[in-house]
Amino acid sequence: MYPIQLYGDRGVRIQFGNTIDRQVNGNVHRFASLLEKYPVKGVEEWIPAYTSLTIYYNPMEITYTALEKELNQLQKIMGEIDAPVSRKITIPVCYEKEFALDIEDVAAYHQLSFQEIIRLHTEPHYYVYMMGFMPGFPYLGGLSEKLVMPRLKNPRSVVEQGAVGIADQQTGIYPLQSPGGWRIIGKTPVRLYDVRKEEAVLLRAGDILQFEPINLETYFKIEEAVQNGSYQPKICREKGDNPL
Repeated sequence: MYPIQLYGDRGVRIQFGNTIDRQVNGNVHRFASLLEKYPVKGVEEWIPAYTSLTIYYNPMEITYTALEKELNQLQKIMGEIDAPVSRKITIPVCYEKEFALDIEDVAAYHQLSFQEIIRLHTEPHYYVYMMGFMPGFPYLGGLSEKLVMPRLKNPRSVVEQGAVGIADQQTGIYPLQSPGGWRIIGKTPVRLYDVRKEEAVLLRAGDILQFEPINLETYFKIEEAVQNGSYQPKICREKGDNPL
């Protein structure tokens, strides 16, 4: 049994491990899918993280003791359910200098050409460990060690929506305009958070993401299609890509 710990006056946390890897994170999302399939009375929401799942409940509807019993019962059947099938999503990115504000610094730091940076950044299949920080922001695993970069010493006050950056061992996409200290190496015209859509957030924890390099002409064509609502992101389900 994975340990269940109190988390504040209306929450509990289940710890599935102490290392950030896909097996541990897969169990986090496997249990979250159990809560979706077998709702527990009094449970209001749950938040997946790298290695744990935080569950918030209404103490007026269920006691901690009763909740602990229900969660332990669900743990017993974790192995009986199929793991969720990952979606594979392709995100187009333009790495031209006008969008890649820090690509020269990355090139100098690692002694790489721009083309080598683009190749190293677009080759991996990134795993979405969790969502957070702001609506639609994915925490991605899989960045090449050859691209690991420290954050900016002085974060920018404004980073544009769609900016693609590197920070330490992570790469990510800014779904909204915000301050930020990541090294910006490109930009996507795709909106990761779009309030016009029924499902406002494009990515989900457990997705597999790959970046696709595009030129400026293609960037502006996709941007126009995104603005008029005609753009459809490349999404497929491949059982072979299932990381859980």
